Amino acid sequence: MKRILFTLLCCSLILISSCNSTDSQDQTVPKVEPENTEIPSGLKNLTEAEKRGMRLLKRRQDEEKQALQVKENNMSSAYKYLSTSDDYPIFTKLMSKSGLSKHIHSQNVTVLAPIDKAFDIFPNYKSLLIPGNEELLNEFISYHVIDISLEYKQFTDNTSWTVHTGESLELSNRGGIYFNGAHVRSGSISTAVGSIIGMDDLVFYPKFSE
Repeated sequence: MKRILFTLLCCSLILISSCNSTDSQDQTVPKVEPENTEIPSGLKNLTEAEKRGMRLLKRRQDEEKQALQVKENNMSSAYKYLSTSDDYPIFTKLMSKSGLSKHIHSQNVTVLAPIDKAFDIFPNYKSLLIPGNEELLNEFISYHVIDISLEYKQFTDNTSWTVHTGESLELSNRGGIYFNGAHVRSGSISTAVGSIIGMDDLVFYPKFSE
């Protein structure tokens, strides 16, 4: 009987010791916390369309910043303004290819810049860019340049102006403002070097040889 009791006591001691050892191991093993990979609360519920919209908005903001910078650079000269804006693309292309480009860029001139629609009745304007027609191109641009910088009011207060060719052309205010028969748009753009006045028509039409 005593032997049985002794055996049971030993078993109980072994069992208690085993439990304590397990508890001790559980207490010493550190717990690994999962990394916080959650998306910020303000963005995690966005749809794909909303994300695309945010990217588009950022791109537009970047483009606006760039446009503002370009606008500042535009005002350095009449030539610079025209060549870096989309206001008068056809005339600007012809002007930049002409022999007067440096003159317009460096001198206080007034550029009478026709809008694109003004070229509708002169579809041959592209021929001015063909090699061999350089003189015609220069003549065409010369009729659209006055060798003094003028604001709109100064320009319209006179009755005539001499263009770069040396020819004096009439300015009329009957039924609107017309220069050599070409309708003048209101307003002007003043730059650090030179100014620009828009035209609804061409001041001069070059004649191509037959």
